[in-house]
Amino acid sequence: MASTSGTGRFALTEVYRARQIVSRYLQPTPLLRSRILSEELGCDLWVKYENCTPIRSFKGRGGIYRASTLGPEIAGMATASTGNHGQGIAWGASVFGKRAVVVAPAGANPFKLAAMRALGAEVIEEGETLAAANDVARANAADQGLLYVEDGEDPDVMLGCATLALEIVEQLPALDDLVVQLGGGNLIGACALVLDHAAPQARLNGVQSDAAPASYQSWKAGEPILSARCDTFAGGVATSYPGHFTFDYWKGSVDEVHLVSDEDLVDAALVMLRATGHLPEGAGAAALAGVLADPDRYRGRTVVVLLSGGNVEPLIWDRLIS
Repeated sequence: MASTSGTGRFALTEVYRARQIVSRYLQPTPLLRSRILSEELGCDLWVKYENCTPIRSFKGRGGIYRASTLGPEIAGMATASTGNHGQGIAWGASVFGKRAVVVAPAGANPFKLAAMRALGAEVIEEGETLAAANDVARANAADQGLLYVEDGEDPDVMLGCATLALEIVEQLPALDDLVVQLGGGNLIGACALVLDHAAPQARLNGVQSDAAPASYQSWKAGEPILSARCDTFAGGVATSYPGHFTFDYWKGSVDEVHLVSDEDLVDAALVMLRATGHLPEGAGAAALAGVLADPDRYRGRTVVVLLSGGNVEPLIWDRLIS
């Protein structure tokens, strides 16, 4: 695990150290202004295209950095994932010659399962929920001598992810708002770490589906809450609880959390396609859905929305075809 500053929290230097590793395998992704969205929403709107990575998601950043820290005595990693996190772990493991065992819960996106296998992961489909799949992954790690990695609870995964926010600040130092999806909290915690140090003037805003509101409820309460509801189709925001480790980074640094419907996510994905030519998956459309839901909040400001992933989402494809 990476070291922390004297306060017990990571310093920005740790993110730069992570980037020294991540940048060997991943070039900076584009950050481009959308003329159409800027005109329609009355703000200066920029899109960070994390779909332009080898796995079409930002999750490769954390996977690469986590795998880079494994010593020769550790054969690989075991984790649970609905798709993109598992692809990131699988990619990182393949880069550093390690095993990746991914437990996917029932109903996981079959295209993402196939992508994980194509990257060399051993995929086990077990558990009715992501929480149950995590229990299986933890047991597999113990049985097989692997490192158990839980998204939202692993410091090095968060540091790898933080290289994304560092790129944004360097590409557009004058941003007023960064809007990102909110699931288990790894992404928004990573962004909070960077913005608190490098762009304190910028507001950090999260977006979560109201069909899986655990992290929103936790943010409102100021402490992690386990929610009974986790019904969203969007795997990247499908969680019944936030990661405890990352929650400490973002609970006091997020300015707003927007709750949107799953229908809003689908609509935002199609708006993104029309305006930019890029089709997000459900979680990848969340940031834009948040801005569309509350345009007055962003009017006249310089806004970055994250297109966090663009893997195939059957519900969105069906809507597009229809």
